[in-house]
Amino acid sequence: MRNRFARYATVAPAALMVVLNGPLNAGTFEDIALQEVFGDGYVYVDTEEGVVEPGVQAVTGDVNADYPNTSSPSGIENCLMASNPDVTCTSERGSGKRIKTRLTGQGGMDMLFSTRASSGITEYFLYGKTSNLSGARITGMDIQLGTGSGEDFVLMDPSDPAVAALFDTDYISKFNLPDGLFGNGGNEGAGTGFFDDTKATMTSTLTNPTLALTDLTNAAHSMYFGDALLDNSMVPDGYFWDATGTPLESDEGVLIAWYNTGEGKWLYGTLGTDTPDPGVLSQDERVAELAKSLGVTVAQLGYTSGGEIPADILAKMEADSIFSVDVIEDLRNLNLNFIIDLGDVDGNQVTLRLVPTFEPIVQQAQTPYQFSVAGHLDGAANVPYLDLGNAAIYSAAIDSLLAMDAVQRADQLERIGFSFMPAFSSLGFEFSRSQVGAFNNASGPASGADESVSTRGDASKWQMGSDLNAIMSISGTRTQYDNSLNSVGYDLDFANVSVGVEKTVNNDSSVGLMLGWSKGTADAFFDRGSVEATGVSLAAFGRTTFGKSGNLQGIIGYQGLSYDSTRNVMGQTATGSTDGSQIFAAVRGDYMVQKGALSFGPTMALEYYGLNVDAYDETGAGPWNLTVGDQSSDVFLASVGVRGAYDLPSNRGNTKLTGSIAFTKSSGRDYVVENGFVGLNGNPIPVDGFDEGWVDVSVGISTELSRSNGSQTVLHGGYSGSFSDTYESHGLSAGLQMVF
Repeated sequence: MRNRFARYATVAPAALMVVLNGPLNAGTFEDIALQEVFGDGYVYVDTEEGVVEPGVQAVTGDVNADYPNTSSPSGIENCLMASNPDVTCTSERGSGKRIKTRLTGQGGMDMLFSTRASSGITEYFLYGKTSNLSGARITGMDIQLGTGSGEDFVLMDPSDPAVAALFDTDYISKFNLPDGLFGNGGNEGAGTGFFDDTKATMTSTLTNPTLALTDLTNAAHSMYFGDALLDNSMVPDGYFWDATGTPLESDEGVLIAWYNTGEGKWLYGTLGTDTPDPGVLSQDERVAELAKSLGVTVAQLGYTSGGEIPADILAKMEADSIFSVDVIEDLRNLNLNFIIDLGDVDGNQVTLRLVPTFEPIVQQAQTPYQFSVAGHLDGAANVPYLDLGNAAIYSAAIDSLLAMDAVQRADQLERIGFSFMPAFSSLGFEFSRSQVGAFNNASGPASGADESVSTRGDASKWQMGSDLNAIMSISGTRTQYDNSLNSVGYDLDFANVSVGVEKTVNNDSSVGLMLGWSKGTADAFFDRGSVEATGVSLAAFGRTTFGKSGNLQGIIGYQGLSYDSTRNVMGQTATGSTDGSQIFAAVRGDYMVQKGALSFGPTMALEYYGLNVDAYDETGAGPWNLTVGDQSSDVFLASVGVRGAYDLPSNRGNTKLTGSIAFTKSSGRDYVVENGFVGLNGNPIPVDGFDEGWVDVSVGISTELSRSNGSQTVLHGGYSGSFSDTYESHGLSAGLQMVF
């Protein structure tokens, strides 16, 4: 409350009474104005700058104000700004006033602000900064005022006399990259921007209720970074100097150099001017302080603006903890400065919408996956410093794609990326689940039948033989994963061999170890390519009984994986190899009721599969080879159903039919994988998680082949299937158990 009253200290007494009486306010935002955010973006709450939730506040210092300013916010006491309790509209630059929004996709974002009913108009200056995390370069932006959100968003009608939520036509709105990079040096106090002393700005055209931004203009920016706002994945690395103990000490590291990917060189930036403002160090003084920190002379530093860092100086920087490499994130940031004229808004709510625009190849993407691929392709073709000699090839490919119809373009665009990325996870999942299946199909060492629970309560069977059980199982499975939003489907074929040994602990419990080997291939639809995998696993397991006829069993294991991939792209074949690992665990409980030869009852199971795959580079496809980033995925399964077993009459020994049906629900989170052309930064590619429900069906038969002197041999075989609209699996298995 102290800060709230402090910011009204300069208001005339009559106006102050209006503010404090709330309902009499004319055209004002509520203090906590931000109500909700919708769409592809969010408000970033920068706690390091003292910002608190929700990240936005309205300051009303002058009710009914109509400011005459046309080029500066100086003296404007009403604003929309970051919710920083220690800062007001008139605080100095660099104090943390800017509302930080982050655009995260193709559709833009809506911010809903609450207002108070009024009969007048109050002007608010908006201090904003938006960051491009969309996945593609932003060539322009529409900033709009309206009501509602999403499909219900309605633009304000400037011809309606009752409408009073529009952009001020008197103020010259400004949209620029931060001055520390392009302009007067900004808060860094260098007197000049790191890349250029001229601002990098976007042109704005006001046609109420829309501010249309286009044409990012700056000669240095065009030379190095092109004519659009870079995506976060495209910004270069910079060397930052911790200048603590020097006259340049600040809250942030001092940017001194950047990495030009196309040239493969670290280049100095502009560190200052020869004629700075009073009290500010000149460039020569700054360079001298830098040399002193490194313990070298100015001559040895070899500094020239835009020049390459000498190799020996670079080595010293790499070895010194006061120097660090980080991305130059301000290259993805755009400052937003404009005034809103706010009056009586129907419903006491107004929406500020930010809608980015992109190059045509990006704009025409139909899925988030296609959007990310198109964004990366556009950046590789049009960001000069990223050119490794292939920009002309990528530009020609874009022209070719734009000449295609929508279906052809979508197909070819998806081929440029890794459109069947989930196949890595699916292979690991199916391999490990086959080990769990082999364990579930094997009976305990004293059971003498395919389903251990089916013999619970028959003491003669549980006591037969000694305490060791050898297990061997062979299976073959074909599975189909259908298309999803961000992935093409694929057929998966694999074989599995499992061997193990189980030891009885007591009449009711046993423990054991199982070794597994799996090999399979996922063939993507439409001849997109394939992923081959081999897995070796080791698992520990245990079984026990409970109650009159219950059984509980669990398994936990580790699987090592190796992968080989092929991807057909632009008439070439990209190949790659990598390794992975998976942890898996499962627990199943049954409670069987025996009615003569028939036993049946409910069953429930929980399973977990956690996969990690190492990053790798493709070869064989020239400029279309990808660096495929690390992959990490998790799948949880829950099943509930019924099991049954029936003892068949046999002169040779036990023969049993088994069967089960269960509903299984998987829960696999969506994840992202960094993909990019080899040598360039990767773009986060969305990968759909395995979130599906299906019906599992199994039938089997087991028969006792021999029994003598406390030993027993049991042969079993069966079929298992899974069925849903987008996931289908069919497997055959055969196994042998020997009780010693």
